[in-house]
Parts: sequence; structure tokens; C-alpha cells
Amino acid sequence: MNNHSSGNHVFINQLGYLPRQRKIVISDLPSQHFEVIQTSNGETVFSGPMVPVPDATSNQTVWRGDFSALTSNGKYLIRIDETHWSFPFSVDAHIYHRLFQLSSRFYYLQRCGISINDSHLDLFHHACHTHDGFLLSSNAPVQSCGGWHDAGDYGKYAATTTITVALMLTLYELWPERFYDGQLQIPESGNGRADLLDEALIGLKWLLTLQRPDGGIHRKLAGIRWPELNTLPEADTQNRYLFGTSTADTAKFAATMSIAARVWRSIDPALARTFFDAAMKAWAFLKRYPESLWEKGELDDRGSGPYYYADDTADRIWAALEMAVLTQAPPDATGITMIARHQPEAFGWEDPSLLGYFHYAQRMSSENGLKQVAVNKITALAERIMTLSQQSGYGYSLHFQDFKWASNKEGLSRGITLIWADELAPNPDYRQAAEAQLHFVLGLNPLSKSFITGVGSNPVQYPHHRWVVSGGRMIPGMLVGGPNNNADSAVEPARSGPWSYADRTESFSANEPAIDYNAALIFMTGYMLGS
Repeated sequence: MNNHSSGNHVFINQLGYLPRQRKIVISDLPSQHFEVIQTSNGETVFSGPMVPVPDATSNQTVWRGDFSALTSNGKYLIRIDETHWSFPFSVDAHIYHRLFQLSSRFYYLQRCGISINDSHLDLFHHACHTHDGFLLSSNAPVQSCGGWHDAGDYGKYAATTTITVALMLTLYELWPERFYDGQLQIPESGNGRADLLDEALIGLKWLLTLQRPDGGIHRKLAGIRWPELNTLPEADTQNRYLFGTSTADTAKFAATMSIAARVWRSIDPALARTFFDAAMKAWAFLKRYPESLWEKGELDDRGSGPYYYADDTADRIWAALEMAVLTQAPPDATGITMIARHQPEAFGWEDPSLLGYFHYAQRMSSENGLKQVAVNKITALAERIMTLSQQSGYGYSLHFQDFKWASNKEGLSRGITLIWADELAPNPDYRQAAEAQLHFVLGLNPLSKSFITGVGSNPVQYPHHRWVVSGGRMIPGMLVGGPNNNADSAVEPARSGPWSYADRTESFSANEPAIDYNAALIFMTGYMLGS
């Protein structure tokens, strides 16, 4: 059993499966038969046929076997012949608990403005960026410490922080019984509140520092040069600036604060009121500026990313729907007109409106036609994703030409779409297709690669992450961007679909983690905790 090639041509979810999940194995070699071997004794516990299927993800024919009938807990391997085997995997009802903890603790390790001393992973750095920040326009100091480093760099952005916090809070709202105090082993553990909420509060408190007196939101806080890759957090001592406002980010802020006000209403009414007031102030700013506004200067993107999207319609829709849920008053005529013309995409900073539709459909108390419109928009998108997934031998919703920057996040966000659709219009096919998006990033893919650090037999080894590079220690639980046909960093192969990936530190366009990527991952794994 040891004289074989593991994982090269036999692909599975390298973490493993829940007992009642659909379980498939894929090979890119012509094969007729597969066997599931229990690693403890070498016995064959299941066997079945491998069937050729066309695969739009790889633009090839792949061979697929189904072992869903295997429900016994254990550790297994799959072989298709004497020389081609899968990596090991487990079947276990608690298989996703550790992944949820690792991917959620990533945020503690990304915190800015404090020292990190993590005895669980033996990771340490001194306090960083304690002087954040200065107004770019006047160089006046503004207290904006805290929050999370966005990705492999040390900038902080409203666009991704709002998306991250909103997914954390939605996850908690949907299934509060799954999240508890002490779950993540963070400094706040033991305070009587779910650790997931404590971590969300880190992002929320930093977001509050971005609001200007006029209600608009500074888009980001960053330096005007990129730190070298081998720079520890505390060694990035340049002045960091609050950049101009945008209606897009102000709308994201209004939506996120609306959700926070709702969630904290029963936990801390005074804090909920702070979030409510911030949301109303941002909403008033949006009313004063009905056209898309984006303040930008020549120094804006010299040491930070733009997170720029020209059209703010989707952001305004998200804000309008979340404000409506918060106040229980339907959107005004302008909002309804925007909604009528708009078809949302999977949730992300480019188009976050889907979460507003979901919350409106789920939580608006009064019966009105807009609730059904919201349901219809979500299920229409879910059906599109289902069709794409059915055209993939892997069940993945991205086809060969669809892999671009943050493809892993996009796949998981499509899975989240299916989960929200299932919550509103229950359909087991939605649930099964959602799970397939997670299987892909865990190794059921043509590279046989787990795109999550420290997870699986073939995980990411060289992420584009400054603390990992400078500190010489891996941070487990980070989801990297994934295959990218555009190969923006000129490191990964271009126009190669799922093969447009390189596990190399220099690849910021395929191998960098980010807080919004992990937000999609923790939502998917949090969902799986109850499956």
C-alpha cells in the first residue's frame, strides 16, 4: 500500500467529509473502478465504478466515482489501480470544527495596533501601527488604530472589513447555537460572549473610526509605499494615512452598521445605539450625494490597493435594504427603482447587495411584494450557479475561463448564495452544490491542492504574506486567492484555467490570503458545523 503515487491523479477533499455528505472522487486518468481503503488495517470497505464525465472546469473529460454510501467514521485512501491513490481523508461528524477554528483565528492573528502573543501556535510580534493614522489632506493625526491587516500587506480597508463583519454577523444570526465563548481561544475568550461576536467587534470598532463628521467614510488607511515582503508588522513604521471617501464604501458602512445595530440590540443596547446612529449618519450622507462619488488623489494607490468599482448601485441597494430591515420601513421610491433594475451577483465587495436581499426576505416583518422580489432574485442566481455546477465534473461553479483574481473566494461566495437560497426556498440540490464549492478549495480540484494553509496533505506552503515571510512561521487556516487566468503578478501561468496557480510567495495575484476570502471560508465552515 505504500508503493504508490499519492494525490497526483486521484482527487478528493483532503480534509474529509461528513458521514451523510455526498462524496465523490475524481481522476484525470481513464479509470474504470475505485476502491476505498481503511488506513488502519488496509481493508477495502467500499468500491464502485468510475464514470467519464465532461468537465467545464478543466475543459477535459474526467472520471468520477461516488462513495456517498460510505458513512462510517474513519480515515481512508482511494485507489484507482495499484499505482494511483488519493491523499488520505477522514469521514467524521466533527470534521469541520477544527477548520472553523483555524480559519476564524486568522482574524486574531491579523489584528493591527496590538502585540500578538499566541501560545497555541507559538506566534509572536510586537505591537504594530500604533500611530494610525493621519489625514492625507492636512497631515493632522486621527485615532484609527485597531482593525485587521487586510491581506498579506498591512493596509486596512473599509470595503473588505465591512464585507467580513457582515458575514460574521449573518453567520451568528442564522445559527447562534453553534458559536460560543471560548470557541476560538482568543484574548476575549471567557467574557461570556461568543468569540465570533468578539472578533466581529474588532472590525466594527475600527470602522467607526473611519466616519467623518459629514457621515462619509474614509475608504482606507495605509502608507504611501508598499512595505518590503520581508517586513515584520512592527517594522512598518511609515506614516499611514486616511484616504478620501466614496459613496460605495459609505453605503457598505451603513449596511454593516445596520446589521450590527440589529444583532447587538439584545446584547448591548448602548453599543447597538452607537451602530444605529453611525448607520443613520452614513445614510444621510448618501442622500446628500445621490450620484457615485469617489475621492481620489495621486498618492492613493502607491502603497495600497484601490478596491475601486465605478458603479455604487449595488452598494446603495445593500444599504437601503439593511436600513429597511433595521427600521421596518420599506425602501423609498428611489431604492425600489434601483432594485427593480438590478440582478445581484454572489456576495463580495464588488456587489454586496445579495445579503441585503436575503435579510429583507428573511427578516422584514410586513408582507409586501418586495419580499418576494428579493426571494426571486436570490433563487434566480442560485439556479444559474446550479447550472454551472452541473456542467463541472467536480460540481464546481467556476468554468475554465472564469478563474480570475480571488477565484477561491468567488467559488465559496457562490456556495453561500446557494445556502441563502436554501434558507428561503429549501432544496437539497442547493445544499449539495454549496458543499461542492468547499470541497474544491480543500483539494477536490485538478491541482490536488488544498488552498488553505495548514489543512490537508498538499496545502499552500508559500503564501504571499509579510508576517509569514518575515517571521518564518506559517499561519494555518488562511485561504489564498487561487487560480487566476490573468496572472497579474506574472508568476502563475496565464490563461490556464484551474492551472493558473503557483504556490510561490511572489504571487500576490494567486497566493495571497485576505480577510474577505476567509470570511467566505468561515461562513461555509460555520454552515457545515450543523450539517
